[in-house]
Amino acid sequence: MSKLNKYKFYIVGGLILLLGVSWYLISKNKTVVEPLQTAKVVKGDLSISFSIDGKLVGDIYEPTFVLGGKVNQVFVKEGDYVKAGQWIATLDTEEAQKNLEKLLRDYSSKRNDFEEITGVTYVNTVVTDTIRRILEKNQWDLEKAVIDVELKNIALKQSRLIAPVSGIVANLNIKIGDVVSTQNQTPIVTIVKSNIFSFVAYAEESDALKIDKDQIVKISFEAYDDKDYLANRYFLSPVAEIDSNGLTTYKVTAYLDTPKDVKLMDGMEGSILFITKEVKDVITIPNKAVYRENNKSYVDVINDHKEISKVEIETGFTDGKSVEVTKGLTIDQNVITRK
Repeated sequence: MSKLNKYKFYIVGGLILLLGVSWYLISKNKTVVEPLQTAKVVKGDLSISFSIDGKLVGDIYEPTFVLGGKVNQVFVKEGDYVKAGQWIATLDTEEAQKNLEKLLRDYSSKRNDFEEITGVTYVNTVVTDTIRRILEKNQWDLEKAVIDVELKNIALKQSRLIAPVSGIVANLNIKIGDVVSTQNQTPIVTIVKSNIFSFVAYAEESDALKIDKDQIVKISFEAYDDKDYLANRYFLSPVAEIDSNGLTTYKVTAYLDTPKDVKLMDGMEGSILFITKEVKDVITIPNKAVYRENNKSYVDVINDHKEISKVEIETGFTDGKSVEVTKGLTIDQNVITRK
């Protein structure tokens, strides 16, 4: 190897070694600066709550005939709006009317007999045990006839199926010519009261014990997951219900006025939210922004110039994620949060 080439070899080798050492030193002392995580100081509400899944239940009525018979008239159809007291359907009353007329004739005849026997007995005859028994039987026959007439009158009235409330005919399961039986378990008609709903859920023992009459209760629906609706009243049943698995629950019913901005339907699923404690319209920050030193609370505030300052604060209520700040911060400041 020539002298010139030898120098070149040493120079290149030295450069390579120098680069390697430099890379090693840089890599060893290299630090990764992650971007700061910040949160804005805001004003809002904080609450502690728990929820129970349930579903919406319409105010449903299923009137039925109290006697059997053949349907001869139907006055409504599904989807109709009916008023309380409006006729839904009637049964054929011709046979019932004939029976009523016969009972009326029997009643008149027995009353005449009773009055005749009574008049003759007490005017002209000493009352014996035999006569007393005859009178008692006649009295019983008369009372039975009166009862029969009254019952038949009631039966005639009950041959008319009448809407108990105003609402929408949701289902109608009869038509002219159908024979109605009092043993039939299928509802004849279903009437749903307009815009009146309740929300039903079943609370386990641990949740039922947390429910108090003075709590704020809100209802949310899966179909409208961005809104809560305030219940105007609610009721916790004191009677336990035990399912097939032996789990004890207590029925919770909450009532709400139908919101104008949504459509509610029977069976819609959602949850009922019980707020056990709440503060409204307070300054809040994430819990992750607060740290403790010497029994005091601090946050790191970062300004628009990326300058960081340590600020002592006083805190109040917390919901576990955010905390109320009662002193030390103002709205729209930015604080650094920690993992």
